[in-house]
Amino acid sequence: MPTLLTLEGVSLTRGDRVILRHVDLSVSTGERLALLGRNGAGKTTLLSILGGHLKPDEGDLWKAPDVRVAELPQQPVFEGNATVAELVAAANPHKTREADLARLAARLDAEPHLLPVWAERQAAFEAAGGYRFEVDAATTLGVLELRGFERRVANTLSGGERTRLALALALLTDPDLLLLDEPTNHLDVRMREWLEGRLLAARAAIVLTSHDRDLLDRVAARSLWIEEGEASAYPGGYSTARAARDIERRTRTRAHKLAAGEYERLAGSAARERRWGRQAEALRSRAERVDVVDAPLPERKLRMRLLSGDARAKVLVWAEHLRKVYGERVVLQDVHLKIRQGDRIVLLGPNGTGKTTLLKLLVGELYPDGADAKLQFEPGVTVAYLDQTWHGLHPDAPLGKQFTDRFGEGRARALLGRANFSGEFWDRSPRDLSGGERARAGIALVGGLRADLLLLDEPTNHLDVEALEALETAVTSYGGASLIVTHDRRFARDVATRVWRIEDAALTETATPGDRLKLDPARTLQGDPPPPPPPPRPRDRLRRGETRLADLDARLVHTTLTGREEARVRSERHALRRQLYDLYADVFGADVFDHEVREGPLHVRGVKTGRGGAFYARRADGCPGLAWSGEELSWQGGTAERWFAAHLTRGALRILFEHWNVTSVRFANGRVLSLEEYERTLDGRGADAAPKYEGHNSR
Repeated sequence: MPTLLTLEGVSLTRGDRVILRHVDLSVSTGERLALLGRNGAGKTTLLSILGGHLKPDEGDLWKAPDVRVAELPQQPVFEGNATVAELVAAANPHKTREADLARLAARLDAEPHLLPVWAERQAAFEAAGGYRFEVDAATTLGVLELRGFERRVANTLSGGERTRLALALALLTDPDLLLLDEPTNHLDVRMREWLEGRLLAARAAIVLTSHDRDLLDRVAARSLWIEEGEASAYPGGYSTARAARDIERRTRTRAHKLAAGEYERLAGSAARERRWGRQAEALRSRAERVDVVDAPLPERKLRMRLLSGDARAKVLVWAEHLRKVYGERVVLQDVHLKIRQGDRIVLLGPNGTGKTTLLKLLVGELYPDGADAKLQFEPGVTVAYLDQTWHGLHPDAPLGKQFTDRFGEGRARALLGRANFSGEFWDRSPRDLSGGERARAGIALVGGLRADLLLLDEPTNHLDVEALEALETAVTSYGGASLIVTHDRRFARDVATRVWRIEDAALTETATPGDRLKLDPARTLQGDPPPPPPPPRPRDRLRRGETRLADLDARLVHTTLTGREEARVRSERHALRRQLYDLYADVFGADVFDHEVREGPLHVRGVKTGRGGAFYARRADGCPGLAWSGEELSWQGGTAERWFAAHLTRGALRILFEHWNVTSVRFANGRVLSLEEYERTLDGRGADAAPKYEGHNSR
């Protein structure tokens, strides 16, 4: 196959950082090549060099003459006031032939001898697909949801619409070489499947980078993995290249260990022979000939962790007859649903069908229309929402300040560090971060909130494959329930225990992402009653009781009653007064506390007092508690059973580290527990895995 372009020894440095180091690459007609590597590895930089927009510091770029190149940048910009229709017309690769054919046709009446020439050119125009362009353009705009935008000025479109328009123009130009930087951004599942087919059928050579692993596996025949400036070639798409790379790294590690071990053995033997006064030249020579290959650099793994809340109900959310209308457009109609403890629900559907609207109804940012709508949460259920744009973060506040205000400096450093944010990011606002960085920061934020229900709106957008796999691990190990909007097909398959779809304003459920058999999202399972209505609060019961007592007193004073009626009223008034006495005790004698957490069988409460505080178990009168001096945690009030002491201690530590933003705790026996040590006890095991701290006065 003819070669379209080659790179030889291309290197690029920015400041002290090597972006690319001696990269060689060749692309031939019809080839489909994937660029792989984490965010910031240099994939977009290499695409810019291939497109001729960036000149390398070293090396050569050769491109075959007359090669037509089309590009899709991550953030396309359209200059001037050109409309969508004008840009589509300009992208027509047959417009020159079409104009020549029209000029020739206009001369036929005066010069009939040109008819054979016109017929030959007209046949060539038809064979090249000239007559199919209008249909192809209309189909492409329709699939990418750009129909009806033809008269719009391109630079007035939203970011997602501009990206889809740029993709449409790149495909319609019918180039020899197609350079695509994240072509699946802002595409739903239906669009991604269409794009796969379009790329597989294209005659052009394709070089692309994408976070959609299914697209890479099905489209790419060859991959180039970029890491630390080095580029390594592998066959196949992402999964094949990843497997080959893992084998290569393990082989190099093993070869390094074997060679290093042999070198140490020979060098040690030579040293021993010298100490004994014997000849050691042969051993030294053999040791020097051992080729110790370099071990691969250790990969820094991105860690994500999502902490669940304290709710223990089987059903967290229950809704009936949810309806939402914008103007005359019905977005959601008669939606019924249940979300159960441990559910991992993936919400699918084309763009604009109401997925985000449903999440906003659940989080309380929107309210359903209609008097018969019911949306009920089990009492005590907490919700965390990661929106699609800013991911729960304030767009203009420094990242470090947002985390410190919520969690304290020590825990903020732990959360951001786990998400690969170094100190240089602390003063940056989310507006200054890339899309992938904002998504990682938002996931770190909701991961520290200990919510019972996570609502994640397209968290996979802009995440590289490493971050996607870390998020998969975090979601599958999360103890609460999650509802996730995503267009990433592999993420949906690997994570979901339930699959919801919104189509034609209706919410349905299927067993798997590819299944078409519809189920009821609110169906009742065994042992799965709807959550009961929340009981009235003591203050509400007190108010109603006092109103009823006033009515009974008025009847006795102002109404003529028979003896039997008066006895019944006095009996009800007597019983009501006894109930009110208990309510007065509940309302005005209730404990005052700042935080409460569930730890095993105990509800542990924390009360702040100046710099210090105290911790005790609810409904455990007479049992000992813990005193906090601001530095030391100690027992007071006698001895406790070991199980009670362990649960109360763990609950107190959770409140101290996660709510009171303490960075270290000293125990009465002198042991000090830092925030970092506490965080390590939770990694991968949850709060119940916290160690049983000694040093308390237990029996």
